[in-house]
Amino acid sequence: MRPRPFLLLLAGFALALMAAGGADAGKEPEWSYETGADVHSISISADGEYIAAGSSDDKAYLFDKYSSTPLWSYSTGYDVDSVTISADGEYIAAGTGGYDNKTYLFHKDSSTPLWSYDTGSKVWSVTISADGGYIAAGIHDYKVYLFDKDGSTPLWNYTTGGWVSSVAISADGEYIAAGSGDGKVYLFDKDSNTPLWNYNTGSTVYSVAISADGEYITAGSWDDKVYLFDKDSSTPLWSYDTGDYVWSVAISADGEYIAAGSRTNKAYLFDKDSSTPLWSYEAGGSVDTVSISADGEYIAAGSYDDNVYLFDKDSSTPLWSYTTGDGVWSVAISADGEYIAAGSYDDKVYLFDKDSST
Repeated sequence: MRPRPFLLLLAGFALALMAAGGADAGKEPEWSYETGADVHSISISADGEYIAAGSSDDKAYLFDKYSSTPLWSYSTGYDVDSVTISADGEYIAAGTGGYDNKTYLFHKDSSTPLWSYDTGSKVWSVTISADGGYIAAGIHDYKVYLFDKDGSTPLWNYTTGGWVSSVAISADGEYIAAGSGDGKVYLFDKDSNTPLWNYNTGSTVYSVAISADGEYITAGSWDDKVYLFDKDSSTPLWSYDTGDYVWSVAISADGEYIAAGSRTNKAYLFDKDSSTPLWSYEAGGSVDTVSISADGEYIAAGSYDDNVYLFDKDSSTPLWSYTTGDGVWSVAISADGEYIAAGSYDDKVYLFDKDSST
């Protein structure tokens, strides 16, 4: 948990209350589950049926939407920093750090891994194709790995010039994007570890996302910018300067809409055809995580002001917000926008229905 002074907490809380004035004050989760430590990562299947979570209690969890009782959990040797679930909910990948340093693949029906691979260094990010056929991992020791679901031997790996903080994969597994501490965005084809291209932002690329068909790639960098690329060129279609670190980006399935979260305390929504935001929303703290529905209609955001927010693409006024017990580390939204999952520094996994409230 990141420490924060008491006065800043009060100020952030007050700002959050003012900022959320138009939101549904009666919003409550469908359920919540308390793990043993901070929940680092959340992922949700396309239909919202299954939710995967990774926690610094050294466990990966799988839930279904009907119950806060895990379908299963698996104890690794260290913090589970990243999880990802296939669109059909059949496969779950997880990445660990510390004394474990492994990439794991699970089938939803068992907590026994199908396989694991020792990377020798912290796994910052994992991503999986829609059918679970391909898994990519980003590693602290400057590597991107690609795996096939049928074996733990990597199809290939590539060494960047810095820690690989984020990876993303197209729905069919054909294209893999990566963001690195060397300041570069990389794009790969699954058939080769030679990048199709790379682009140097000049600072750590903390987050990347790719459209379902692989045609568009977005990146968020510590040079304070959001970038959009077409897969056929390393020259950005556009960039936008937020004024501070960009922690998280997300893109709709067709690449039409891009969401971003920044240390400016703002969530942003863009159309792919313009670097001018359609809107921005100022929360009471850094917006560390964003997620967007397949059609771009709904955007979820999580903030260091302890709130989960849900937006409609047509307005910067949240449809609702919910205050957790601490900063929100990760959010994920189902393809149709009906379900939103969140992981928080208060050690909890939350599931929300977009419409229900108390």
